[in-house]
Amino acid sequence: MNPPQTRRQFIRDTAATLAATACLTSPALLAADAALNPDKNSTVPATRLARLATGANVTLWFRYPRSETADHFANYIPDSEAAFMSHIGLKHVRLCVAPKIIMDPATGAIRDENAKYVEAAIERFHRAGLLVVVDVHNEDRAVEIDLAWQNAFVRFWEAFAARLSSRDPELTILEIINEPVFRDRRAEWDALNIRLAAAIRKNAPGHTIITSGADWGGIEGLQKLKPLADDNVIYSFHCYDPFPFTHQGATWSSDAVKPLRGVPYPSSPEAVAPLLPALADHPQSREMLEHYGEERWNKDKLASRFKLAVDWGAGNGVPLYCGEFGVFPAKAKPEHRANWFRDFGQILAEHKIGWAVWGWDEGFGLNRHRVGDKVTVDTVVANALGLSV
Repeated sequence: MNPPQTRRQFIRDTAATLAATACLTSPALLAADAALNPDKNSTVPATRLARLATGANVTLWFRYPRSETADHFANYIPDSEAAFMSHIGLKHVRLCVAPKIIMDPATGAIRDENAKYVEAAIERFHRAGLLVVVDVHNEDRAVEIDLAWQNAFVRFWEAFAARLSSRDPELTILEIINEPVFRDRRAEWDALNIRLAAAIRKNAPGHTIITSGADWGGIEGLQKLKPLADDNVIYSFHCYDPFPFTHQGATWSSDAVKPLRGVPYPSSPEAVAPLLPALADHPQSREMLEHYGEERWNKDKLASRFKLAVDWGAGNGVPLYCGEFGVFPAKAKPEHRANWFRDFGQILAEHKIGWAVWGWDEGFGLNRHRVGDKVTVDTVVANALGLSV
């Protein structure tokens, strides 16, 4: 997830077509080619893409563990819960692993005492029939642009890929890093992306890789990403649009969204009007909400947002994946969350883009809870996404 000030709107760069080759590269021919061969530059097996159709982020096992103990790392999600995830219709998990949990930041050496638990978790999900996207979930924006850390991270991935190479490539996908930012340093990310992919590919030649663009792994970053010279790669983007709706009331976010309550989806000036008087003492919030209403967010508006990613994927002939999306539920009404998740899931399905909701074990998505041996999830989200609860 990401704060609003980093989700900037960028204008997609376009290139003029040479007149001498216009007959070969006309928009109509390019569109037809993309429609017939959407993944023409990809060798990612269809079986793996099918397993990415429905998934959830596992966020608190190895990312922000409540305790770094053997009991937590060994037992956070038992076999019965993994089986439940499969039973309700999930086909994969995105297993978020913080670098500090598994990697020595100075040398890149694997922290074996924790790596063995990560590998056991992967095996547990595999036993339940779930594909695992192994997501090295960095959230430290200072280290990602530190050359020494980058070099250590390349060494880490070379070693980690070797350890994971024995895992079934039909059930194990390797995601280079979570949400690279590289603010105003996008070329540096392109260069590091190439190095990291090469380190993985050296020791895991048959495993699919997931990567994403700079600018928090969002759609704009994807549009500006230089595709890898590797045809066994899936390209990811994250999306939490529209922000006034998905982050309403989020206390850790911008001052403008903190006072928002009951923000509706779909939006219109008429729909937000009853909420404006309560924001008289919060002019920034009122302005944000008025603008949100004027933008008239609905399924068509959301689809136009996704089209930027879809067009990039089709133009490059590569498959896409939406690795994160969700709504902070504390101040959002259930019926509005249901509308948003339903639209979001339907649009992705229409474009055959797999997804992982954020998250399995956090409130933006399925928000799993356990009472004794019984596992429950947020039925508003599950039903809207077509899961079977």
